[in-house]
Amino acid sequence: MGSTGIGASFLAPDRLRVSGLQPANIVMLGTGERILDERRLAELRALDPAATCLVEYLDERDEADLQRLHRTLAFPDAIIASDAMPVEWPDHRTDSRAWPLPAGASTHPRTAGTFARTLRLMVREHAVWDWVEAFRRCSYLPARVLDDVAPAMRKKGILSAGAGADIVVLDPAAVTDRATAADPVRPSSGVRHLLVGGVFVIRDGRLDQDAYPGRPVRAEVR
Repeated sequence: MGSTGIGASFLAPDRLRVSGLQPANIVMLGTGERILDERRLAELRALDPAATCLVEYLDERDEADLQRLHRTLAFPDAIIASDAMPVEWPDHRTDSRAWPLPAGASTHPRTAGTFARTLRLMVREHAVWDWVEAFRRCSYLPARVLDDVAPAMRKKGILSAGAGADIVVLDPAAVTDRATAADPVRPSSGVRHLLVGGVFVIRDGRLDQDAYPGRPVRAEVR
């Protein structure tokens, strides 16, 4: 299942068929409307191209789709990352510092579960990677992609003196995603400690709601 704006070019009625999709494979995130036909799809794309939708593809209940996903993730140097998606509430809020997050939030489950899900599937359940390879793909390689444009990233993705002190300590037997399409902001579990810039955000499995040590990573002006 994917998520994007309804105005994305690949969701144009004449291009859906190329991907083997139909309008009924698209569900509007804010309203839950499943698009029934090409006429309604064109109407929604014209009305609000940025409106978030879910796109049903790569059904993990289908063994062929599941194996295709595993082969993709196992490809040498494939990086694990997510653009996540905005979190929206019925009252049109798009941000909240309340924890747990208020009920009724809508987003794609990848917003909360990308990394924990990958670790569960690729390391613990299917043993495609060991833990060192998992951390390489989830942390080290993504940082290297940005080395040339964002100098701050050159100290990320590694543990050494002088490196950025962004550290996660996991329980390898427990780390897992819990977000679903019905409850997309349910937090993952199995994180024992999390430090950002050397400051604890999670300690002994408990979130410090007053800790906001994160800083933006900016590109270098050239």
